[in-house]
Amino acid sequence: MFRPAARVSAPDGREWEIYAYRLQMPTRGTPDPYVGSLPGYRAEAVISLLDGVVYVLAWIPRLLLRFCVDLPIAAARSLKSDEWTIEAISWTPFRTNYKWSTTREFRGNVLAQVEGGLARGETPHPRNAVLLGVDT
Repeated sequence: MFRPAARVSAPDGREWEIYAYRLQMPTRGTPDPYVGSLPGYRAEAVISLLDGVVYVLAWIPRLLLRFCVDLPIAAARSLKSDEWTIEAISWTPFRTNYKWSTTREFRGNVLAQVEGGLARGETPHPRNAVLLGVDT
């Protein structure tokens, strides 16, 4: 999960990393704490510093929730499911990723089709896979 299943270079020089994983973590919004205007403080630097500290502290409960609740639930669901996600990501010159869903039976074929399509400079359209999204 933490290493790409394949790496490929497109004809235009773009480097792609292709990942295959079963674990589907739920999406959560980012925390947006705002200190606002504190009575008695007029200096923008103090409010800005307080905003930064509160923002960092707001991430702690979110991280605990992700590791103590979301991760065990996602792991239990992935054991029951036969669904695999294939994701191709390129970071330069700008971030682009494609994501497909397939089953364990076709995982290897979909990986090979995605790798071949990207190596030819095409947008991959693998058979036996459902396109979940494109982010550019």
